[in-house]
Amino acid sequence: MKENSQNLTHFRASYDPDFKEKAFVEKTIAAWQQGCKAFTLYTSGSTGTPKSIVLSRALLEWSIKNTQLSLGLTEAQNQIYVLCCLPVQKTGGFMQLIRALHLNWHIHFTNPTSKPNLDLLMGHQQIDLVSLTPMQLEYVIQNTVDYFQNIKHVLIGGAAISSTLNSQIYQLRSTSKTLFWETYGMTETASHIALRQIGKDTYFKPQKGVRLSTDANEQLIISIPELNIIVGTNDVVEKHTDGFALLGRTDDVINSGGLKLHPAMLEPQIKKVLNGLGITYNFYLGKQMDKIFGEMAVLVLEGKRGLIDDQLLMTLKEQLPPYQHPKKIVWVEKISYTDTGKVKRLPL
Repeated sequence: MKENSQNLTHFRASYDPDFKEKAFVEKTIAAWQQGCKAFTLYTSGSTGTPKSIVLSRALLEWSIKNTQLSLGLTEAQNQIYVLCCLPVQKTGGFMQLIRALHLNWHIHFTNPTSKPNLDLLMGHQQIDLVSLTPMQLEYVIQNTVDYFQNIKHVLIGGAAISSTLNSQIYQLRSTSKTLFWETYGMTETASHIALRQIGKDTYFKPQKGVRLSTDANEQLIISIPELNIIVGTNDVVEKHTDGFALLGRTDDVINSGGLKLHPAMLEPQIKKVLNGLGITYNFYLGKQMDKIFGEMAVLVLEGKRGLIDDQLLMTLKEQLPPYQHPKKIVWVEKISYTDTGKVKRLPL
């Protein structure tokens, strides 16, 4: 690890020797310390062209305070150690930087990759906070599971957690003291506004000061009265007394003959069927226009067309809930993903 050579008002940052975003980090540090009132980030582009979002300093400080309280990271500030494995020009990595900067935490930066190199920090006494995408977390669990003995909190975001990964985290919780948090939020809210502690919480719980409601289409509306912020989302949720469950995005919902199909709920069931048949292709559930049903569920598989279409469609029809099976298979050479591992559901 290479320590930051500049004395930036006692801010303690270190970097992997080949870290590529150091210029952006130091530009952000300077802007924050000069009292900059707004910062611009870009959305992930999972549902279209990325767009710029301006975040006020007040919102960033509100997010910092609530994350600190939610995780209980109230020890002496100079003793908190953070690892950043995410792109610092996107929300997750940017907020890691801003939290450390505002609270005087030590932060170490590694290049964002689906296979993070954690060897340099294996001998570190303790890491208090690291943010990972589900894709990154799966890799770490498969290759360096002992690493979690030294981590207090893991924030997981950027994409949905699969049922398989959820089960792996449950197993880890029995052998380590690490707390794993599934996050819900977006660029417009400066990272998460709700958390779910895996192994403890069934539903996402909003952070202090967040008010949630839904519109006529069950889409979530987020308000933060303290900041006079109201954000409408494309996320369909199911509200409960102690939180909410995320059903999927309105953009992704398949309205097939009046029945609304949610890919986020059906894809884990499809994966189970595929695994049972020994099929390991990457996939997602998409949709096409249909003269009879309006929209039709389509299973998008990555790879070369095989001879499995009819057999697979029949098996899915038998094992999925009635009328919720894909009616067609589309083969693509490569499924596209965002930097955080979220599927780009392209028009079919």
